[in-house]
Amino acid sequence: MRRAVHRSLLALFAALGITLASSTAANAHYVYYADLVWSNADSSRCVMNRSETSHGSTGGGYFRGDSMSQAELSAIPSDCILPWERNSGWLAEGFIIYKWYVDAQGDGSWLICDRTDQWYFNTEPASTMRLTSTAPAGGACGSGWSGSHLLPDTSFAAPSAPTEAPPGVNDDNVAPAGSMPDTMPVSDPNGKPALDASGNPIETQILPEAPTEAKSLSTANAPRHFTTAQNGATIEEVEVLLDGLAR
Repeated sequence: MRRAVHRSLLALFAALGITLASSTAANAHYVYYADLVWSNADSSRCVMNRSETSHGSTGGGYFRGDSMSQAELSAIPSDCILPWERNSGWLAEGFIIYKWYVDAQGDGSWLICDRTDQWYFNTEPASTMRLTSTAPAGGACGSGWSGSHLLPDTSFAAPSAPTEAPPGVNDDNVAPAGSMPDTMPVSDPNGKPALDASGNPIETQILPEAPTEAKSLSTANAPRHFTTAQNGATIEEVEVLLDGLAR
């Protein structure tokens, strides 16, 4: 069986392909989206991706992404919902935090607020690989829309909501493999396009390079802890610092 590598694009974009969450309560305190990103021929084995955004303990934003390996163990597979433990290095997760920017002419576009610069793989047998991050009180890139969520929670004068999906996301709210651009403009700490010394927009690679199998367990070292969910899933969790690329 092939290695399942996918990513969470937060707030509220999950991937392989990338899935954009739409919510009628986009400025709620807790918004999440989950979708199937891989399954075998009879759907007895699958990988789900779940993305979550809330105001968090600081009010500036809490981001979480889960890579969940699941299975259906009956003779006639139907629902792939039971935890399916995978060996070290088989589950990976990463973050991208988008920022919606509206210029003086009223034209909106997406910027990259922050992202993980490498993939985080499970280091022990687990059925869920989870990343979490808590932004500063003022938000990772100032106030406004991060994906489908308005942050921070002190944003009483709500700016206009995004009018389009990020580049590469189609009408079905999915970004098929290879549809995303290689780079995108970066947001500054105030949610505006970051500029270099010559006044040109700064761009960044959107996704980190996928590590080779030999590197998968040695990269992205970070403190980790393990829990067991009520359904028996073994969860490996890493908390990462995401407070804006242009700081």
